[in-house]
Amino acid sequence: MKKILISVFAFGTLIALGQQNVSTTAENKNVVLEEFTGIYCGYCPDGHVVANGIQDNNPGDVMLINIHTGGYATPQGGDPDFQTSFGASLATAANVSGYPTGSINRVGSAMSRSDWASSTTAVLNQSSPVNVWSEAIIDMGTGLLTVNVEIYYTGSQSVSTNKLNVAVLQNNVEGPQSGGSTYNPTAILSNGNYNHQHMLRHLMTGQWGDDITNVSQGTYETRSYNWTLPSDINGIDLDPTNLEVVVFIAEDQQNIITGDYSNTSIVFPYTTDAYYSDANCSNVVCGTDASPEITFKNYGNAPLTSLDIVYSINGSSSSNTHNWTGNLNSGASETITLPSLSFSALANNTVTISLSNPNGTTDQNLTNNDGTTTFMHYATAGQVAGGFESGTVSIDITTDAYGSETTWMLVADNGSVVASGGPYNNLSAAGTTVQPTESAIINQNECYTFVIEDSYGDGINGQYGAGGYTVTDNSGNIIAQNGSHLASMADFQSIDQENFETEAVSVSIEETNSRISIYPNPVKNMLTIKGQIESVEIYDAFGKFILTSNKNTINTTSLSNGIYIVNIKSNDLITTKRITVTK
Repeated sequence: MKKILISVFAFGTLIALGQQNVSTTAENKNVVLEEFTGIYCGYCPDGHVVANGIQDNNPGDVMLINIHTGGYATPQGGDPDFQTSFGASLATAANVSGYPTGSINRVGSAMSRSDWASSTTAVLNQSSPVNVWSEAIIDMGTGLLTVNVEIYYTGSQSVSTNKLNVAVLQNNVEGPQSGGSTYNPTAILSNGNYNHQHMLRHLMTGQWGDDITNVSQGTYETRSYNWTLPSDINGIDLDPTNLEVVVFIAEDQQNIITGDYSNTSIVFPYTTDAYYSDANCSNVVCGTDASPEITFKNYGNAPLTSLDIVYSINGSSSSNTHNWTGNLNSGASETITLPSLSFSALANNTVTISLSNPNGTTDQNLTNNDGTTTFMHYATAGQVAGGFESGTVSIDITTDAYGSETTWMLVADNGSVVASGGPYNNLSAAGTTVQPTESAIINQNECYTFVIEDSYGDGINGQYGAGGYTVTDNSGNIIAQNGSHLASMADFQSIDQENFETEAVSVSIEETNSRISIYPNPVKNMLTIKGQIESVEIYDAFGKFILTSNKNTINTTSLSNGIYIVNIKSNDLITTKRITVTK
């Protein structure tokens, strides 16, 4: 892989000076491995490991292009979209029938990862009729990527034309990935996300390349291509400092005959230029303080040693200024957590951030100093179940055959982990294991979050066994359960979360034994309430009133599957229960 060179002054291209850089000596083919992948493909991280190993074993001779396409790459919910407009056609031409698969120099159909190494060796032993050299120049002032290419034909061919392709890739793209912690744990970031590499972002020469009409032996030709870099593709930031360019030549849409990484240089025209890169703020359960995290970069050609970071939440006039000091070279970045800031909670909250005074002077580029991020306040959004007892909470986990993929945490509102469990042992065949009940102590009048995760991403209830989980409070009230938060455990792809709040008063043993209880839960047709009641009101999970009753038995056949809140009035006291209707 070619290294990225940082240039703080204008960069004069060698082609412009008339110097020929491409080799005129006949060489063997290089390999372009186009790997077809997706964020929901559990075995794709193993494909990434295999491809990286092949590249490491053949330094300078193997180019990797990771193409996110197909059903495993189609985003669900709020997951990122790493696809491009080029991927589907590339997959069709390669006859992709599974994931991960890879095309070696576009010869034949895409093949299993177990065949990549032997196919690579075979191609590297073949002579190439053409050599290619290229340089990529990224101007951070104009946002322009320029790729200059030199081509020299050392041999003859049976075809009369070739196709020149210029592919722009991005490294260090953070996002989800099924199977990441199992098959490529070194790619897992500290926050649990996956660090994607060699991701195809653009083809500067179009879907199938630019025509080369003179391919006779001894032909020397130069080409130059420009692309104004967008800020994002499908909402995914395009980071100029993490781009790499692969230039390759094919006989047509198939049969790549050589390729190489471009020598990449980055030009930073300003002396002082602080760049806002990204920010995020963890969702808050019930509290009123938040600590945003921000990533910023030095796009100046002088080291960045100080910076003012001004931030506020929901447009509040009580903004805070954090004075950062450090030492960032050109192109370098830093991520910091800003001091906690109080806010008036909304369901969805906005953090506004602005950078100023780099190195105690004026920022010479004010177009990239500002940004925003949002976070949810679960209690205000009505996503905190209430009325649970303080004291002992019980966690019952049934794992499928791959217990090593299952972990859980009980987290207090301040972010501290109250209890955790897993990973567990695997079985030799499909089946389930009822794990020993685990417990933790929760305080009264506090908020908590229960999080359970399957690291592979295929859930814990499927072909490998019918797993599940149940979390109950001190009186056996269900806090979280497979089927109470999700329609079915088959929907549990990666992570499940349940937020809940304990009652503001403690309950004695005598009161607990005589208090109101409900059963069964989940309920199908008839809900029974044990204890003296005056009235009962049922609301859906969004707070919409559904029905009322003054009886101890309530017919639930008219209710749709889902979560409901039951408010039970008795002796001027309202007891809140949470039920799940499952037909």
